[in-house]
Amino acid sequence: MGYCIGIIRLRELQKQRHNIEWQLTLITQAKGVAANSVNDLMQVGTDYDDNSVMGKRLQQRKYQLKVYEEELDARKAALEQRLKAIETEIQSCQQMIQANIQSSFSYSVGGR
Repeated sequence: MGYCIGIIRLRELQKQRHNIEWQLTLITQAKGVAANSVNDLMQVGTDYDDNSVMGKRLQQRKYQLKVYEEELDARKAALEQRLKAIETEIQSCQQMIQANIQSSFSYSVGGR
Protein backbone atom coordinates (compact mmCIF):
# COMPACT_ATOMS: atom_id res chain seq x y z
CA MET A 1 0.00 0.00 0.00
CA GLY A 2 2.91 2.38 0.67
CA TYR A 3 3.99 2.07 -2.95
CA CYS A 4 0.66 3.36 -4.30
CA ILE A 5 0.57 6.24 -1.85
CA GLY A 6 4.16 7.09 -2.78
CA ILE A 7 3.34 7.17 -6.49
CA ILE A 8 0.28 9.36 -5.91
CA ARG A 9 2.29 11.73 -3.71
CA LEU A 10 5.12 11.84 -6.25
CA ARG A 11 2.71 12.80 -9.04
CA GLU A 12 1.17 15.54 -6.89
CA LEU A 13 4.61 16.92 -6.02
CA GLN A 14 5.59 16.91 -9.68
CA LYS A 15 2.44 18.89 -10.53
CA GLN A 16 3.29 21.41 -7.82
CA ARG A 17 6.86 21.68 -9.09
CA HIS A 18 5.69 22.35 -12.66
CA ASN A 19 3.17 24.91 -11.44
CA ILE A 20 5.85 26.78 -9.48
CA GLU A 21 8.26 26.64 -12.41
CA TRP A 22 5.53 28.16 -14.61
CA GLN A 23 4.90 30.92 -12.07
CA LEU A 24 8.64 31.66 -11.96
CA THR A 25 8.66 31.95 -15.76
CA LEU A 26 5.77 34.42 -15.63
CA ILE A 27 7.52 36.46 -12.93
CA THR A 28 10.69 36.61 -15.01
CA GLN A 29 8.71 37.84 -17.99
CA ALA A 30 6.89 40.43 -15.89
CA LYS A 31 10.21 41.70 -14.51
CA GLY A 32 11.50 42.07 -18.06
CA VAL A 33 8.45 44.09 -19.07
CA ALA A 34 8.79 46.30 -15.98
CA ALA A 35 12.49 46.88 -16.65
CA ASN A 36 11.74 47.87 -20.24
CA SER A 37 9.04 50.24 -19.01
CA VAL A 38 11.46 51.88 -16.60
CA ASN A 39 14.00 52.30 -19.40
CA ASP A 40 11.34 53.85 -21.63
CA LEU A 41 10.28 56.21 -18.85
CA MET A 42 13.87 57.25 -18.25
CA GLN A 43 14.29 58.11 -21.93
CA VAL A 44 11.03 60.07 -22.02
CA GLY A 45 11.82 61.69 -18.67
CA THR A 46 14.82 63.52 -20.08
CA ASP A 47 12.43 65.63 -22.16
CA TYR A 48 10.60 66.99 -19.10
CA ASP A 49 11.65 69.10 -16.16
CA ASP A 50 11.49 67.22 -12.84
CA ASN A 51 9.28 69.97 -11.38
CA SER A 52 6.73 69.88 -14.19
CA VAL A 53 3.47 67.97 -13.85
CA MET A 54 4.54 65.42 -16.45
CA GLY A 55 7.97 65.06 -14.85
CA LYS A 56 6.37 64.36 -11.48
CA ARG A 57 4.03 61.81 -13.03
CA LEU A 58 6.95 60.06 -14.69
CA GLN A 59 8.83 59.96 -11.38
CA GLN A 60 5.76 58.54 -9.65
CA ARG A 61 5.37 55.89 -12.35
CA LYS A 62 9.05 54.93 -12.05
CA TYR A 63 8.58 54.55 -8.30
CA GLN A 64 5.49 52.38 -8.81
CA LEU A 65 7.39 50.15 -11.23
CA LYS A 66 10.25 49.86 -8.73
CA VAL A 67 7.81 48.78 -6.00
CA TYR A 68 6.25 46.31 -8.44
CA GLU A 69 9.67 44.83 -9.23
CA GLU A 70 10.42 44.48 -5.50
CA GLU A 71 7.12 42.64 -5.02
CA LEU A 72 7.99 40.35 -7.91
CA ASP A 73 11.41 39.69 -6.37
CA ALA A 74 9.82 38.80 -3.03
CA ARG A 75 7.31 36.48 -4.71
CA LYS A 76 10.09 34.89 -6.76
CA ALA A 77 12.19 34.26 -3.64
CA ALA A 78 9.24 32.64 -1.87
CA LEU A 79 8.52 30.42 -4.87
CA GLU A 80 12.17 29.40 -5.17
CA GLN A 81 12.20 28.45 -1.50
CA ARG A 82 9.02 26.41 -1.95
CA LEU A 83 10.53 24.77 -5.05
CA LYS A 84 13.57 23.66 -3.03
CA ALA A 85 11.27 22.13 -0.40
CA ILE A 86 9.30 20.30 -3.08
CA GLU A 87 12.51 18.97 -4.67
CA THR A 88 13.61 17.64 -1.28
CA GLU A 89 10.23 16.01 -0.75
CA ILE A 90 10.34 14.49 -4.25
CA GLN A 91 13.70 12.89 -3.45
CA SER A 92 12.32 11.54 -0.19
CA CYS A 93 9.26 10.18 -1.94
CA GLN A 94 11.39 8.52 -4.62
CA GLN A 95 13.49 6.87 -1.91
CA MET A 96 10.34 5.64 -0.19
CA ILE A 97 9.05 4.19 -3.46
CA GLN A 98 12.40 2.50 -4.13
CA ALA A 99 12.43 1.04 -0.60
CA ASN A 100 8.91 -0.31 -1.09
CA ILE A 101 9.91 -1.90 -4.39
CA GLN A 102 12.94 -3.52 -2.81
CA SER A 103 10.98 -4.83 0.14
CA SER A 104 8.25 -6.17 -2.15
CA PHE A 105 10.67 -8.11 -4.30
CA SER A 106 13.12 -9.31 -1.70
CA TYR A 107 12.91 -13.03 -1.04
CA SER A 108 14.31 -14.89 1.87
CA VAL A 109 17.28 -16.97 0.86
CA GLY A 110 17.16 -19.30 3.87
CA GLY A 111 14.38 -21.57 2.71
CA ARG A 112 10.70 -21.87 2.09
